[in-house]
Amino acid sequence: MAKREEILKQHTHKIWEGKDGYWHSYLYDETKPKNRKPIKKKRLTDLEDAIIAAYHERQEGNNKHLDNKNITLKDVYPEWLQYKSLHTNASSYIKRLTTDWKKYYMGTPIIDTPINRFTKSSLDIWAHSMVKKFNLTKKQYMNMSHIMRDSLNYAESVGYIEENLFLKIHINSKLFRKVKKKDSRTQVYTEEEQTLILEEAWKDFQKNISDTTPLAVMLAFFIGTRPGETVAVREEDISDNYLDIQRMESGVFETKDGIEYSRVAVEVVEYTKSEAGERRIIVPTYGMRLIEIVREINRRNHTSGGYLFNKEGEPIKETAVSWRLQKYCKHSGILYKSPHKIRKTYISTLIDDGLNIDTIRRLAGHEDERTTYGSYCYDRHSSKQVEAQLENALCMKRSIAFNKVEDLAV
Repeated sequence: MAKREEILKQHTHKIWEGKDGYWHSYLYDETKPKNRKPIKKKRLTDLEDAIIAAYHERQEGNNKHLDNKNITLKDVYPEWLQYKSLHTNASSYIKRLTTDWKKYYMGTPIIDTPINRFTKSSLDIWAHSMVKKFNLTKKQYMNMSHIMRDSLNYAESVGYIEENLFLKIHINSKLFRKVKKKDSRTQVYTEEEQTLILEEAWKDFQKNISDTTPLAVMLAFFIGTRPGETVAVREEDISDNYLDIQRMESGVFETKDGIEYSRVAVEVVEYTKSEAGERRIIVPTYGMRLIEIVREINRRNHTSGGYLFNKEGEPIKETAVSWRLQKYCKHSGILYKSPHKIRKTYISTLIDDGLNIDTIRRLAGHEDERTTYGSYCYDRHSSKQVEAQLENALCMKRSIAFNKVEDLAV
């Protein structure tokens, strides 16, 4: 029974009872459109038996491949992907893998080559050619090569190959395309822009005080959460001036063939982007004022005790926050930057004000301060403000010394 349940968990197609009284699903069939064929049975147990039988048939086919020593990456990939899907709750991760498979692997000779014929030199040539062909950054290369690296790890673990030779491949870092840091003007909101957005959001809220979405935009500037975390906050997560971040909005992806994934909905999940993402943050005074206003609106709407930002009890969507922010930017005549840029604005503000970098890292939910400095540290000041800062730093504070030098020159 345990093995039976394990096999059914790996079945990627929906099982449903139709209006005709039969139970329906799909089985993998590469000869059919979209690599699937419909199946229906009068009883659910009969349908499950058919699914399990098809699984065993595929396994036998895989064993024949192994016996013939001609199993390829194209054979291993669906197996590995199914294996990975059992070990993660993040369907968006599986979606990313399928996108990379289509972009970098599908239709190329490497996936039709028997993996037991891979050599260190052939894999080395492939890896270097991919870096040059797609002009990859180091991060892009790691994402692209993850499929090859981990699929061969899986192949080694199940006995298809004796050793994963790809683990011996190393790319000189000088070959990767260098990533130029983006212009601050496109990554954070300046102090003036932030003020304009807060004013627009407050005016929008005043027009319809039963809708707290504008306040979600405002609160983000004071807590620096990821957009998906902001909309997933529940009232119970708030204690005094502390906020526990422990869930987020996540996309729901479905597949009909185990290869193609499409986003069909969003839902709140009880985990965060990373282990460091689950954290307790300090909410400053203005942030707490906004939270109290939202709580009061929830009491009036009879939706207290659930999600902080909700519509009829259901959490508002991240896209709703994005749309409001876009509206406020348009009304203010400033460049729209996504809700994630509010998070970058928050982190850059803390850096500007001299908070300890380890404290900032923990508040942001980063595992490494290099991420905080490398991707979230931007200048929020306008050109005139920078000029004034330079004047103050290099001239005004050193005017006495300069005057003495000038006297000596005279």
